[in-house]
Amino acid sequence: MEVILFKRAALSAAVIAAMIAPGMALAVQDTMSPSYGKSYEAFVEDAKLSGGVFYFQRERDRKDGAGDGQYHSNLSHSTAQLALNFNSGYAWDVVGVDVGGYGAMDLAVDESNPVNEENEFSFWGNSWGGSDGRSENGASLTNAALKFKFFDGAVTAKGGLTQLYVPGIIGVNWSYQPGTYRGGQVEGNFGNLYLTYAIADEYKAPWYRDTQKFSRAKAWMDPFADENVIDYIHGLAARYTFENGTAVTAAFGQSEDYMDSYHFKLAHKFDVLGGLNTSYQFYGSKTDDYTKDGGEIETYDGLAWQQAITFGWGAGPYGFRLEGLWTKAEGSEGNYLPRLTRGYGNSQGANEIWWDSRSDWNENNEKAVFFGVTRTLDDLVGAAGWTVGLSGAYGWDAENGDSTIKNGKEWAANFDLMYTVQEGSLKGTLFKLHYTDYNNQQDDKGSWYYPNMFASERDVKFHIIMPFTVL
Repeated sequence: MEVILFKRAALSAAVIAAMIAPGMALAVQDTMSPSYGKSYEAFVEDAKLSGGVFYFQRERDRKDGAGDGQYHSNLSHSTAQLALNFNSGYAWDVVGVDVGGYGAMDLAVDESNPVNEENEFSFWGNSWGGSDGRSENGASLTNAALKFKFFDGAVTAKGGLTQLYVPGIIGVNWSYQPGTYRGGQVEGNFGNLYLTYAIADEYKAPWYRDTQKFSRAKAWMDPFADENVIDYIHGLAARYTFENGTAVTAAFGQSEDYMDSYHFKLAHKFDVLGGLNTSYQFYGSKTDDYTKDGGEIETYDGLAWQQAITFGWGAGPYGFRLEGLWTKAEGSEGNYLPRLTRGYGNSQGANEIWWDSRSDWNENNEKAVFFGVTRTLDDLVGAAGWTVGLSGAYGWDAENGDSTIKNGKEWAANFDLMYTVQEGSLKGTLFKLHYTDYNNQQDDKGSWYYPNMFASERDVKFHIIMPFTVL
């Protein structure tokens, strides 16, 4: 109990210090310069009011591999969102405010299938851990935070309801809008060195209205019983960029009395193939066992990890990506996700690897590769703004957490067509069509035969993203 009280007191002290320090700085600078007091006008003059109109339509069918072997509707909905964000300037060149939110409404939804509650673009409900099987319309805040800057902007800080990002450790879920933490972050840029620290005690994914405590359990496992509640998560990171462009990032994060996470990234751009971007990335997590209902709960047995190598290059109108993953996740979880809590939507990590190919490609012992190519079509259609893409992923050697099930395989093929309006009142509006044909080679075993591998799917997504600026 003493440890918990100390940690809560430390969090409160950090927030209070962040709020008091700017006031002290303002008082000192006001006495030094009579004209300094007028700079509060920058709060309004540098302010920005912007937003977006969004439309998302999805038809996703999943095979009943262990049943009739046919594809059946898994998600079917069309949803609209309207977002508005106010970002002030800095009064006295020190303090400002960010406020933002959005509304979401399903225009069409198959309510006979409770999976449509989980469409991620309207609301599941008020907070994580609750479900009634129906998606909901409504509105929610994404931002309500104070922000500060010091030393001519070299150091920035923010606190309140906000987005946190610690490389490889803490990030947010996205629909069109970001998830929101109740917490704060400090960042500093000192020449080639970047440093950051963030801490939070609650979070909401963008498909919930209210923030909620963190949990060791998943949503259906009594997540807020005393033994499951996590009081806070936090993380820190450092990145150094050398003069030749090589960047080295190291990060560490914790969830209270549950998980330690680690991240390392080495990135470099070579002067070949029109600029070859490369990286090696490591994500690792170790969990403490805990007692529930008289038994021990183990998430990972030892250090679980995921390693990635990435390559990206261009050639004229073409862009190429080649990436590889290798995962180790022994223990009851059987797959690795680099986030500091267990349940989906209860917090989020900051894994940079995303292939938009349905699977997470993260089963125990799984190896996976991805290759994609995009091509701008300006020269072919006689108009700017068109891009087409083809990509594919393949994973093999998947196992469950104790390796009693082995040799799992999965693959996916993707097609993308995008158009961005180039001029006029709709300039910047994006239209995007995405199709994935995902295949589980063990369909006859059904979904989740491997811990995080569902049956084969066909997924069609159509997006319209229309940004606007009011001032």
